[in-house]
Amino acid sequence: MNQEPDSSGNPGEQKPGISIASILGLSVFLGLITGAGAGVSLILPVTLISAIILYVNRDKIAASGAPEKGARKSAKPVQGTYVWPEFGRFACTISTQPYQQAIEQLAQENGIDFENAATAQSHALKAHLIPDNTNPYDSDIVSVNINNHTVGYFDHQPARNFLDQLEEKGLSGQATICNAMITKSADADGKKPGYGIRLDIEISSDA
Repeated sequence: MNQEPDSSGNPGEQKPGISIASILGLSVFLGLITGAGAGVSLILPVTLISAIILYVNRDKIAASGAPEKGARKSAKPVQGTYVWPEFGRFACTISTQPYQQAIEQLAQENGIDFENAATAQSHALKAHLIPDNTNPYDSDIVSVNINNHTVGYFDHQPARNFLDQLEEKGLSGQATICNAMITKSADADGKKPGYGIRLDIEISSDA
């Protein structure tokens, strides 16, 4: 079907509609269904009436199933994640005791050689610092996630100071990213290794 040009000479937008063949097919179907239930004599009248109704309303029927112009199926706004500046000092430590197995697995996945101190220190990973206010007992919680592994959390006071910094930057409640380094140490007996996480981020202390 050709499109009618608009006032500027450009082809107009094609109006939605359904074909005559579709109208006839649906009308005959409705007629046969009615005839099977109420009598053969009603097949022709029902078919004709259905055809007339469908033809008159064909544009409305087609338009009801057509997407609106400019509509999007998924229009969720995408916000960039704030990345903290790199200082290269990795001075911030976090509590990692409950997550030793996850950190060990993370170190193995990234092939970190703790025997070579220079290599271990240069193997920086991206850590997501995630505020969590869902805990009914403590709203000042910040967990640390690396490569989909939860590896630790901020102690209470550093967490409060960090959340204050987020608020000052207009980032309250948002996850942010910084560089992180995995460390390894041995207990006094030299048999059981301990893993830690150091973050390359500066957290303000109490005044």
